Amino acid sequence: MSERRIELADVNTVTAYVKDLQNLLSTSLLIEKKVLIRSFVRDIKVTGKNVFITYTMPILPDGTSEENQEVLSIVQYGGR
Repeated sequence: MSERRIELADVNTVTAYVKDLQNLLSTSLLIEKKVLIRSFVRDIKVTGKNVFITYTMPILPDGTSEENQEVLSIVQYGGR
């Protein structure tokens, strides 16, 4: 059996991400909210009065304050 090590985020990191997520969700359109939530929520189970949510917290690697990735243009020039 291989050993797996899971490193948990500290409380300050999680709190900062939650505040950022709250801000994003409060200013987003409904479709944007759905896409964001679906990107990290893996499963939702409702059992009676209980709800169980399985998710992956989208946390950046250590020492990274934001993720910068260029989005390619989808505009086509010329042609018919």
